[in-house]
Parts: sequence; C-alpha cells; structure tokens
Amino acid sequence: MKIYTGCDHAGFALRNKLVDRMLNQGHEVVDFGTNSEAACDYPEFAALVANAVRTDVGSVGVLVCATGHGTAIAAGKVRGIRAFAPNSVEAARLSRFDNNTNVLCLGGRILAESDAFEIVDTWLSTGFAGGRHGRRIAKISAMETAAALNFIVESEHLRLAAKGVPARLWAKDASGPTSSAREDRSHNFGWLDAPNDMERKLPGIAAFADEVRKAGFRRAVLLGVGGSALPAEVLARVFGPAAGWLNVFVLDCTDPAAIAAVENSIDLERTLFVVASKSGAPPEVCALERYFWAKVLQRWAGDASHAGEHFVAITDAGTELDKRASANHYRRVFSNASDISSRFSALSYSGLVPAALMGIDIGRLVARSKTMAAACRETTPTQNPGVTLGTLMSALAAIGRDKLTLFLSPELAPLGAWIEQLVAGATGKQGRGIIPVDGEPPCAPSGYRSDRLFVVVRLRGGLPAVQPEQLEAITTAGHPVYEIELGDKYDLGAEFFRWEFATAVAASLLEVNPFDEPEAVEARQATTRLLEGYRQTGKLPSALGAVDPADAAIVKHVATARPGDYLAVDAFFQATPERDRLLGAIRTLCRDRLRLATTVGYGPRCLHVAGQLHKGGAGTGVFLQLCSSVKADLPVPDEPFTFGVLRDAQGLGDLEVLQARGRRVLRVDCGPDPDAGLTKLLQALRILGS
Repeated sequence: MKIYTGCDHAGFALRNKLVDRMLNQGHEVVDFGTNSEAACDYPEFAALVANAVRTDVGSVGVLVCATGHGTAIAAGKVRGIRAFAPNSVEAARLSRFDNNTNVLCLGGRILAESDAFEIVDTWLSTGFAGGRHGRRIAKISAMETAAALNFIVESEHLRLAAKGVPARLWAKDASGPTSSAREDRSHNFGWLDAPNDMERKLPGIAAFADEVRKAGFRRAVLLGVGGSALPAEVLARVFGPAAGWLNVFVLDCTDPAAIAAVENSIDLERTLFVVASKSGAPPEVCALERYFWAKVLQRWAGDASHAGEHFVAITDAGTELDKRASANHYRRVFSNASDISSRFSALSYSGLVPAALMGIDIGRLVARSKTMAAACRETTPTQNPGVTLGTLMSALAAIGRDKLTLFLSPELAPLGAWIEQLVAGATGKQGRGIIPVDGEPPCAPSGYRSDRLFVVVRLRGGLPAVQPEQLEAITTAGHPVYEIELGDKYDLGAEFFRWEFATAVAASLLEVNPFDEPEAVEARQATTRLLEGYRQTGKLPSALGAVDPADAAIVKHVATARPGDYLAVDAFFQATPERDRLLGAIRTLCRDRLRLATTVGYGPRCLHVAGQLHKGGAGTGVFLQLCSSVKADLPVPDEPFTFGVLRDAQGLGDLEVLQARGRRVLRVDCGPDPDAGLTKLLQALRILGS
C-alpha cells in the first residue's frame, strides 16, 4: 500500500518509528516531514499529506502530532479526506470498516508506542464494508462537493451580476465579450423569442404536415448538417413516427456508401426530402440536394413541377437554397428568422417541421419550452435553471474541469450529440472552451482525472442513465455531478431551451461569442480550395504522414496526451453498428489506460459538432483522423468530383487547419475495409500504458 506520512515536532519520534515499521512490512512510504524536533506548525504537514492522498487514488495517509486531533481537523479541511484520530484499536478498525477513513491521525504524546503500532496495523489491514456505509459516505462527499461548488458558483454569480447577465441576454445586448470583432453577429438572439414566436406558427406547420401525410408520403429524408439537422435527429430517434405519419431520417454524410444505403431504403414516390440549411450553401447539403433532385426528376421524367412536390426547404430568406427552391417549385419553403443561428435553432422550423411530419404534438413541445423560457427569466441565479447550469459549466471549466461528461437515459441518448454541437461550437474559441464528452461509457472513479463535470439526464420511469452504484462511486470520489430529470419525452422542448440559455451564459462568462465559428469557417474554406484544385487538376493532394492502423507511431502519438488533455477520434467513413462497437472499444481502451477523456465522431458530421472546439479551443486535444478508400463512388451532379472526393476533401481540409493551428493530429488510413482497419487499430493500441 502507498502511504503518505507527516508530523509536527510533537509527533517526530513516533512518526520515525512508524515509518520504519511500515517499510519493513513492505509498504511504499512517502514522508513529508518534519525532519527534526524543532517547533513547527502541524497544518502545513497535514495539508501536504491530505492533498497527496486526495490526488493519488488508493493511497492513505498517516499523521502524528501531540494528540492527533489537530492534524485530523486540518486534514479534514481538504475535500475528499476523511481523517480520524482513534483512541482505541476497535475505533481504528470501525473508522475504516464503516467510514472508509483515508487519513489516520495519532497522538505522539498520548499513545504508547505499542498501542500506536497496533492501531496502525489494524487500520491498514481493515477494508471498507461498502453497502449502506457507501451510501452514507457518498452523502458526505456530496456535501463536500456541493460546498466547494457553491463557493465557486457564487463567485461566478457575482461576475454575472457585474455583466448584467441574464438581463442583458434577454435585452439582446450583444455588446461586450459576446460580440466579435471578426464578424458582426449582434442579431443572433432570436432563439430567445422562438417559443413564443413559433407558437403562433404551429397551426400552419401542423396543416402542412397533415397535407404531406394525406398526399401519401411515408418517409422524409432530411438533408442538412449541424444545428440544422441534429434537432430533427434527436426527435426522430427519441419519439419515432406516430402511426400513419412519416418516418424521418437525417442524412448528413457524404460517404457514398451511406448515401447509397439511404437511396436503396426508400421509395422515391413516397419520400419527401427536407433540405435544411441556414446559409443555404454548405457543400455537402448542396451536393446531397442535387443528387436526390436528379433522382426524383428522373423518376418523374423531367417534370420539375412534379419533382418539386417532393422537396421542402428550411432556410433563411434570400439564400441560395431559397432561390433554388423557388426555381424548382418546391412544395414549401419555411423561412426561419434571420436572427436565429443554426446551433440555437432547435425550437425553430428546423426542429418543429420534422417533428410535425412524425406526428409529434408540437404544441406540447413548444409549451414545455415556454415554461423553461419563463424560468430562465428568473433574476435569482439559483432559481434560474439556465443560469445554474451555465455558471456551473463555466466555473468548473475555469478551474480545469472542462470535460462535460454526459450520462443520458438510453431513451434520451440522441440528445447528447445535439448538446455536444451546441456547447462545443459556442464555447470552443479564443483558446477556451468546454469539451462535451458524449457516449463514453461510465467507469470506476479511478478512471477519471479531476477534469470532469458529470451531467446526468434521466427520463422518469426510463432506464437508468448510469447505474446507481456507479454514480454513487463517482460522487464519493468527489467529482461534481449535476442531475436533470425529464418527466416525459415532451420535456425535450424544455431541455432544448435550458441548454441554449445555459450555453449562452457559459459563453458570456468565458468571454467568447457563442454565435461565431471562425476556425470552422477556415476548415470549410480549405475544403473549397481543395475542391477548386480538383476541378483544375482532377486530383486531391495526398495527406503527408498518413499511417497504417498497425503502425507503432499511433501509440506514440496517443501517448503524448497529458493530464487534462482529451482524445478525439474522427472517422471519415460510413457509420455502422460494427464500427460503432469498434470505435467504442478504442475510446474505452484509451480512456482506461490513460485516464483520458474521449470523443468519437463520424465525418463530416464531426466538423459541425465539435470541429470549432477542436481547432479554436484550448489546444488540449490529441486527434486521430481515420480515413478509408471508396469501393463504389457516386457522382455529384453538375460537378467534376464525386461524393468520395467531397468526403476526402472535407477530411483533408480539416486536417490542414488542425495542423496549421499546431494541433496534435495523425491521419490513419484504414484502407478499403474500415472494419478491418479499426480492428487493427484496436489491437495496436492494446499496448498503451504497458
């Protein structure tokens, strides 16, 4: 066992004898002094031992002063330390068995040497009972964590008051830290009004959805990326279609195999295509729209007016998509308010039109969002759910707990990706940011460093977001945990607003603009340059330094991660259940071996989810960009390049900006069979930490 020891002048003689005895018993002992009988102050040595035990999971401490009481009081001031000064062997045993004490304090002037030896031997050899005692220790740890968090969050509340937040948010005042010198985004607060504004538009949305259903459509494919697409995916996967309504699927991937799989699964005559984009011109959305427009137009023998009945646009007025929709006689164009950015658009047409197509009661969704919006107007910070969550996220990020680790009930799991794109994109810039960790399975507390904030989102009556004993262990270890419970699935309307408001608050405290994305724009510009080069030369540049999945360089690259870093694995190929399993195994292995927070994403979705954070954040990421060759490609209508070329250009553009920003990134070529490549990569990483 590893034992940290310390003493003052009154405990010097006994401490020396105890150290000799513990070393002879085979323990590893680290002694912090004092080293003489000259008068000194016991709190200094108690603090050294207590902090060492707190940060070294599994270790214990032994302190000696005149009575043991002074060091016990001092050590107990360190969060996570349960210090005790026993007056008998049985008290020492019970303090370990019942109370899981981790620092033993002895009185050098009141204990006989033989008694001290017996107390220490008994204490070290006794294990913790757990069970009901574990529940009680968890409550003590929760009290400590809550006290520490309250102190930190109260400081943030003072900063909020000084900034005039949340009143300034509701006043739509973009002056100060949330404005951007690079781009005027001062008119991006329309999401605050969305619950009220959209309520007036609900009858029209519902009538449209009913019209589509009665016209015989049974599938809808949403072509979009990022915040324009993820709300629909959350609602589609959480609710699913009501009987007789449309099954909605989100396609935001440029991998030819993924596109072919969607095409082969649908009946064009009964499929509606929802093209969603705020800007109206992302390359993947344009390419997907052209591809399926050509397919539908061919099905209707070139009759554009008939083909247009299969298409709906959700965009801002005047965009290229708006113009194309008009020219091609789309069935409907839903014009979102121009002052709603895509990341904050869940409660706009972006989320509500797909919801209505599925037969979801959009009135109930909006009503729940209105209730949350009203709560977020509360001026007392502790009574405002958006301010509470936002200040917690920013306060903990400021002290190094910037890994927002999400545990969600399985029924709500799709919400994690939406939260990830919102928080990462809004806060990850100017060398700062909150790093959402979605989909990482829970583990023992020893697998986590002190860089985590855990947020549990559970559905009442649903499956547990995390097993109670696991959550209890995480809490007992002193990690901060924030819990949210949804009464039913319609509370997603409230959660969309809570997280939007909380993220805006956190961005304000981090002093970044939540609405811009400069580094993500750079990556898109790099992709555009690569595609223009392809138009001229017929080829893309090779990625220098790409390695085989079995290359030893991968282990060396991942092992560069330091405490507080995170690993991001981005796979630029089609998602499948088997690849989900393999990528999950890879992230879990790296997390367990290196105690490293991990994220996983598929390209190009990952560019719109966490791409801004990866390139504009604090630079603590270690990146593996996985690529593969294309077996069967598909053309992009009216372009010389294919979808495979577009997918690769997006990956290479992202790689270019990551490298330009000095990020630690390695490109791994998984070859023509991604499953085989991932299997090789998993095997290669098994030597991590050995």
